[in-house]
Amino acid sequence: MLAVARRIYKTWKEAPYDELEGAPKLTQSRVTNVIEGDIEGESWEEYLMMYQHPDCCTFIVMERVIGRLGNHTGSFVLHGYGTYDKGVARADLTIIRGSATGQLTGLVGTGTCIALKGQHATITLDYSFD
Repeated sequence: MLAVARRIYKTWKEAPYDELEGAPKLTQSRVTNVIEGDIEGESWEEYLMMYQHPDCCTFIVMERVIGRLGNHTGSFVLHGYGTYDKGVARADLTIIRGSATGQLTGLVGTGTCIALKGQHATITLDYSFD
């Protein structure tokens, strides 16, 4: 099954955790979101990022989604990796096997997330149930 949703950022708190002169900066971000569309609910994300320069980074992310996916309610966890460059963030996502609860138990799948700077993110998930 295919789900498409908008992830709207509520809060974004980012802080460096390692800065070495002449080396890429490492930061951590905590983010809260509202999600609308085929996925309805809210989520919490943790990012670890490495900045090649101020407008370009590589990141990994863990995100817990709580709400509804299609006709099923519960929660699940996504992990992903991606890049931010020239005002566009792109990530590949995987639903972590065994992370889903409630009516979403058994959920598996992969997807993508694309966000333009200053706008909502679009999440696309191709999912099924074990």
